[in-house]
Amino acid sequence: MTFEGRNFEALSQLGFGRFVLDRLSEDWSEGFGASSFVLLVEHRVKKGPQNVISSDSTPWLKAQRAIGALRLLASGDLACGPMWIIRSSAFRIGVEVARAGLSIPNFGSAYVLADDTVAAFPKLYSELRKLEQVGYGRAPGNLDLALRSFMATYDRWPSGNDSRLVDSITALEAVLGTEAEISFKLAFRVASLLAATDHQRAALLEDVRSFYDTRSKLVHGKSLKKKHLANLERVDELRATVRCLLRAFVGFAATGPSNYTKEFFEAHLDAALVDASQRAALRTAIGL
Repeated sequence: MTFEGRNFEALSQLGFGRFVLDRLSEDWSEGFGASSFVLLVEHRVKKGPQNVISSDSTPWLKAQRAIGALRLLASGDLACGPMWIIRSSAFRIGVEVARAGLSIPNFGSAYVLADDTVAAFPKLYSELRKLEQVGYGRAPGNLDLALRSFMATYDRWPSGNDSRLVDSITALEAVLGTEAEISFKLAFRVASLLAATDHQRAALLEDVRSFYDTRSKLVHGKSLKKKHLANLERVDELRATVRCLLRAFVGFAATGPSNYTKEFFEAHLDAALVDASQRAALRTAIGL
């Protein structure tokens, strides 16, 4: 899997014919949300009588996993447009070119494919693939739901800061939520895990509680006050908090067994977060 520039000569040398290149040109010429990059996914499978004229969805799944990894690595609104699947073969049998997905126009900030993002991508991509294979059981709460909610902040249509805020809080609740004192405990846990100093913890705790209050007003259809409207304008800050937490939990869950079991997160997390030495050890184990 590689990231290629929209260099049609280079793409042609890789096997993409005029039909696909024309479609890429049309997609780019529309301008709205078009990227300077093309995601090139390769999937190899030994051909046999059962699949000689068919293909599967693996390239699309790989592309979606790649997009998910990139979203967890850096800010910016990133999505996958139409995917053109080319089946390479010595003989022309069956459909040679297939299309999957579509372009969904959306608003958001630019995504910058920086060098550090590219360097960190293979490890996170492998971790996401491993979790898809073995499950998310080692992570606290429901990491699978948290990741899907986080991805929904990019994929919902029509997009809006209100839905992004609700989905972001849902992602936090999925991994660190509780049935009692939901707002305070969620804010306390998020702040204790992510913030490095007392000052940062206090500020993040207040921020998460404020975002949670806005979420409650939205889901219950209440009128929004000035402070709630201000939080909607800051939704990318909340999404950055979710991104940092989920990226750490993905790495933790994909690693081998640890003393921090699911039972620990359910029964002993708050006590550990109150103790400075235990909190520091937990943050180190999670990669924070």
